Amino acid sequence: MAEARVHIFLVKRWLLLLAIALLSVAWQEPTTGALPDTLRKYRAADQLTEWIYTQLQWPAATPLEKAAILKQATTHIWRLPKTAEEVQAWQDLLINQGYTLLLSGDIVSSTDAYQQAFEWARQHLSTTDESLVLEYILKPLGNNYTRLGDYEQALFIHQKALALANSLQDQSALAGTYSNLTNTAGNMGQLEQARLYCQEGLKVADKKSALYGLLLSEQADVCEKLSQHDIAKSSIRESIRILRQQPAGDQEAAHWLFMAYQQAGDIYLSTPITAKQYYQEALHYMRRKQVVRKREQAKLYQRLGQLYVALEEPQHALSWLDSCARILLPGKDFRQLKEEDMYGEYTLLDMLFARAAAYNQLQQPDAALQAYRLCFATEHKLRSQFISASAKEMAVSDSRSRYEMAIETAYNCWLKTRQTSYQQVILQFMENSKSQLLWEEMLQQAQYHTGDSTLKRIRLLEQAQIYYRKEALQNGGGDSLLKVRQQRVAWDLATLRKKMPVMANDTLSVGHLTKLLPDKHVIRSYFAGTTGLYSIELDKQGIRFTNRLAITTQWHDSLLYFRQHYFENGAQAMINTPKAYYDAAYRIYAQLFRQQPLQTGNTYMLMPDGVLSTIPLEALVTDSVYPAAIGKWPFLVKQATIAYAYSLRTWQAQLSGDTNKKGFSGFFIARQQHGLAALQGVEAEKELMAPVISNGRWFPDAQATVASFRQALTESAIVHISTHAFLKQDSMQAPHIAFYDAPFYLFELNALPRHPAMVVLSACGTADGRLVTGEGVQSLAHAFMAIGTPAVVAALWNVNDATTPQLMQTFYKTLSTTANAAAALQQAKLSWLKDPAVTDMHKLPYYWAALGYQGNTQALQAGVLPARGNYWYWLLLLLGIPVFILLKKISNNRHI
Repeated sequence: MAEARVHIFLVKRWLLLLAIALLSVAWQEPTTGALPDTLRKYRAADQLTEWIYTQLQWPAATPLEKAAILKQATTHIWRLPKTAEEVQAWQDLLINQGYTLLLSGDIVSSTDAYQQAFEWARQHLSTTDESLVLEYILKPLGNNYTRLGDYEQALFIHQKALALANSLQDQSALAGTYSNLTNTAGNMGQLEQARLYCQEGLKVADKKSALYGLLLSEQADVCEKLSQHDIAKSSIRESIRILRQQPAGDQEAAHWLFMAYQQAGDIYLSTPITAKQYYQEALHYMRRKQVVRKREQAKLYQRLGQLYVALEEPQHALSWLDSCARILLPGKDFRQLKEEDMYGEYTLLDMLFARAAAYNQLQQPDAALQAYRLCFATEHKLRSQFISASAKEMAVSDSRSRYEMAIETAYNCWLKTRQTSYQQVILQFMENSKSQLLWEEMLQQAQYHTGDSTLKRIRLLEQAQIYYRKEALQNGGGDSLLKVRQQRVAWDLATLRKKMPVMANDTLSVGHLTKLLPDKHVIRSYFAGTTGLYSIELDKQGIRFTNRLAITTQWHDSLLYFRQHYFENGAQAMINTPKAYYDAAYRIYAQLFRQQPLQTGNTYMLMPDGVLSTIPLEALVTDSVYPAAIGKWPFLVKQATIAYAYSLRTWQAQLSGDTNKKGFSGFFIARQQHGLAALQGVEAEKELMAPVISNGRWFPDAQATVASFRQALTESAIVHISTHAFLKQDSMQAPHIAFYDAPFYLFELNALPRHPAMVVLSACGTADGRLVTGEGVQSLAHAFMAIGTPAVVAALWNVNDATTPQLMQTFYKTLSTTANAAAALQQAKLSWLKDPAVTDMHKLPYYWAALGYQGNTQALQAGVLPARGNYWYWLLLLLGIPVFILLKKISNNRHI
């Protein structure tokens, strides 16, 4: 026991000395030539501990050189550590590698190194000191995830640190962890929670300490975001006062003061002169104290550049932005930078965006467009490092304003020059701004069939994650052990996914896309910004229409009102005031289509954006003159066939892929279990569909189990579902489809080895869901497309019990004779509008326009759904031939 205590003491001493040495390091010129000889000597003697610590203590001129030495050590090790000293030495190596990489500006590699250190510590608990793990692994790892914007992972790490700090009863560590939690929650937009974390930290921190000053600066940041400007200003001033009083040798306090000056500049940006004074204070302090953190210096230069952009002094701005670029991209000539030179760093992203703005002020739009391209390449690489879906969604949403500026620049260039190259730039920016996460998910699903061992392991962990999530939903989420298991699986998944290659943000080829278009198909894509709605149309010959519609916040609000008032809230508003609906529908049509009307006979792949994704465009009217008879209204559905897609890339992905080739499976649950209301139109829907589908498998009520549904998804070309679906604002925590025996959760779709060519969701609101800026509606249809389903028919609102059975009957009947499945759905709607048996009121679009077609219009191959009537025709023909021959013989005999 005494020897063990001595060992632990020595381990602590080693690690603390190394960490302190790194925190106060003054980089030295290395002694060249001696290191390899020394390392060979230790390797020959199999002295692994000495071999590791020699490289840790070896001097280097810069953090980058030191990081290179330590990186070599991790790749040149000749065996795994065995003894306790070797295990600890290896952990020290990983920790120091993470730190030197952070100092050198490579935050992604730094995060990977700290993550490896964390995993190593978890695997060797007997030789790991918790206080050192807290200070030198969890703290920097969580902060790195925060810097990268992956806030859920950061929160996971900081909460582990909080539990550890509580168990150690370390007040300073508690205050520091609350500081980290404040920063993370604030970045996640959870401002009230961030304020509470900060208050807890201020309670336990020493009021004269540098940490107290840091917490005050974080309080200032939260209050500024909460529009509590006076509190923010007083907090940042008090923070600066306290941090100024810290001892001269406290480098951490010096760093926090340096950052507090910059934060004060941000808070006072509405008064540029005061902001400039604070930024200048930070600049003077940096030069006087020789702050060595290059990343923070670069951030200050970027802020000064952004300030001068706001002051419309672009030359001054570029001077500061050049200083920032020299740190972030050493040795690079900005005029020759390529997208491959970019890496995941927020300051680099902000610098490039500010640079584009400066070039625009200088009337140099081509230079601005190149800066935007580099900005978006940086953004793509940053997002690829995120693990949680919410972090990725936030990154996509945050990028929208940047894309709008870039698209506006390219559009203005096109207006001036009419060069088609600028139209292609507009299309590229529009495409890169839309549904990137869905596209990446579709590509990832396609990769799962390659047999890669890492992918197999990811698939196994995803299945475990599905199991744990279902268990948590069933027990109400109260099982703490289950939560730990979920977190562990999520962590392992994150680690493995980081090993997968980053998907390239490829340049969109208009020529290649147009070759993929079937005959008489046209694409129209939209980008809905805050001030402009951009649209581009292309056919087999290329881009043939480009337009910008000036819009305001009121335009967005009017579309939301149109949808909610006339569709979400039921049919009554449309029934009571049909002309008001007609006029509103025509106004929207005129904005979207009047300059370039849809041509009769064409199929249009519409790719709406933002709130447009929630509008049933087929229900718009094409003429301002109001006919009294609703059946005579000039609905857009009468003008052309319409299908929808999230983006060009997702549509392209839906054109390929291995799907089930034949078969139909239908699930019809009229009488529900678990207290759910009965569905009146489901039985009628099945009865009307059955005569027109010859090769179907039918699963009514009790036969419609989760197991049979899962089997159908892997075997049938068409899967039809008519039951309750729960997507948002429901009692259950997770979106799901209600089958007779149990719910099927959307996250279970990820575990499927194969998928249908088409899924028809005639349940209520299956195309509705949470609208994510830049990603579109996160609906049940979206989930099926994410796993690679080429085509989905789904409903934007509650389908009508009387209408849906007849629409589905006509749809499937037409589907057996046409290759264009979207045209089959259009025909079903047109038949409803033409049917004299349908009352005029029921021809209002509320009753027939809910179902929309999304994806590949040619998804079904010939023979997937042969019509039942054809069999009887051929049978009668075959039976008629011998009868005809017999009658002919009788006739001939009579003549004889």
